[in-house]
Amino acid sequence: MKNGKRSVLVVTLLIFCFMYLVVRGIQAAYESTITGRVSNTLADWSIKVNNQEITNSSLENIPLTYTVNDLTNVRSGKVAPGSNLSYPIQIDASGSEVAVKLTFTVTDKTVDPDKYLTLTSVSSNDLSVIRVGANAYCVVIPKASLSGVKTISMNFSWVDDGSLVEYSDEIDSDNFMEIDLNAIQYVGETITPYNE
Repeated sequence: MKNGKRSVLVVTLLIFCFMYLVVRGIQAAYESTITGRVSNTLADWSIKVNNQEITNSSLENIPLTYTVNDLTNVRSGKVAPGSNLSYPIQIDASGSEVAVKLTFTVTDKTVDPDKYLTLTSVSSNDLSVIRVGANAYCVVIPKASLSGVKTISMNFSWVDDGSLVEYSDEIDSDNFMEIDLNAIQYVGETITPYNE
């Protein structure tokens, strides 16, 4: 009888061991370890102003050429007191994959009395222009509008205040006005218009 009990105990232990291995194997079939791998692609950032790339190099100057001078008594290509000038600025963000916010800061006669030209208006047929400071203007090129070239027109006048402008070899383009451009990614922030 002792051998019979012992045999039953050994068989029972073997059955429990076998069941333990079977149950553990079933659990292992539903358990796995996976290592993930991230493969995102960074969005491109590419902006050209008057056909010059501004995003991957440090440009000091982008040439601006006026298109309108309504004085009939001044030679073509020249400016003088009384001139009204329009400077088109062409923005090409078609190579960009993110929305773009551009801020133009204008140093004209209202900011620096040594400048000759006064900003009279900023406009665009393609974009909304928002005045964000005493001499700062902002435009946003949304993601849906990145294709194609956008034009912003900055109009200036040389207000004839009766003062004599003496000829000097030292007069150069820095004497007329200065436009600084800051381009950043637009992430949806609210743009607050300037109130005088």
